[in-house]
Amino acid sequence: MEATEHVKIREDDGHQPQDDDLSARDPKSPTPDIAAPGLAEIAVDDDWDFSDYNSDASSFLSHLSSSVTDYQWENGRRYHAYQEGRYPLPNDETELDREDMKHHEMMLITDFRLHLSPIPETPDKVLDLGTGTGIWAIQMAEKYPNTEVIGIDLSPVQPEWVPPNLVFEIDDLEAQWLYTPGTFDLIHCRFMFLVIRDYPTMLSQAFRTLKSGGHIELSELDFQPVSYDHQFPPNSQVHLWIELLSAASVKMGFDMFIARRFKTLLLEAGFVDVTEEIFEVPWGGWPKDQRLKTIGVWHMEQLFMGLQGIAMGLFTRIHGWTSQEVEVFLVGLRKELRDKSIHMLDHV
Repeated sequence: MEATEHVKIREDDGHQPQDDDLSARDPKSPTPDIAAPGLAEIAVDDDWDFSDYNSDASSFLSHLSSSVTDYQWENGRRYHAYQEGRYPLPNDETELDREDMKHHEMMLITDFRLHLSPIPETPDKVLDLGTGTGIWAIQMAEKYPNTEVIGIDLSPVQPEWVPPNLVFEIDDLEAQWLYTPGTFDLIHCRFMFLVIRDYPTMLSQAFRTLKSGGHIELSELDFQPVSYDHQFPPNSQVHLWIELLSAASVKMGFDMFIARRFKTLLLEAGFVDVTEEIFEVPWGGWPKDQRLKTIGVWHMEQLFMGLQGIAMGLFTRIHGWTSQEVEVFLVGLRKELRDKSIHMLDHV
């Protein structure tokens, strides 16, 4: 089931000023003198020039660039370099195409709504967590040209030509956020169950950086398809695949069924007016309803495109399989997924 949560911060008590929060202080109060005892007297070189350090700066920037673009290759797939191993799926062109397909599938599911939260007509700032190819952030920036949109990701795979009100940042969303409290009108987080290990901490940081009355929107596939007419075969390969994925995810610290806990986690983080919307996602084009059929076809197309990438890293690194064993397993899985007598229904 894929659950989409959109919630807001209570406007009257969303953020409590803290003693160490400079932004919460009275602006009329005098700025305190900050003493720095014990500093040695430092002589000033009035003749220094940036050119003295151009070579060193160039070397540093080159190292910085390589740390995020020297991608890792494994079993014929490309993986991110920054925080190597942090994310178990590839970031190569095949996977990026699938990410865009997932976005279109989500647009079909939500009737082409980029967000479900009732944000202002012209929000000031929007944050996209795990922006991937940046497609959602780009479309948000185009829809709201006077809004500053920020997309963050571990991989610099986003296009260079984007709307002027959009910036991409390379960062780990589970690191300490440096955004000022009360910054964002909307924080968007979609399909991140293999990225976020510590949801309570992430939601706490989101709560801190949202404006009073701001919204966070979480979307995730439930990943527990049921047979619509009880036609799953004995020893189902689909069930085995999900069990293996779940076991590998747990060993890496992830919960691939996190969608069912969203509402509880949001309430525990202090959010109010939590709304949960659940949408049907068929696996395949078996429904007669044209809308559901289209969603199901797109879902299966992106799934077939992603099967190898989803399984390869997790099964070889965590379960100790060889790449050949993974490929043999996927043959049986694809065969079952193509069986038109099996009518699977999931939710988002």
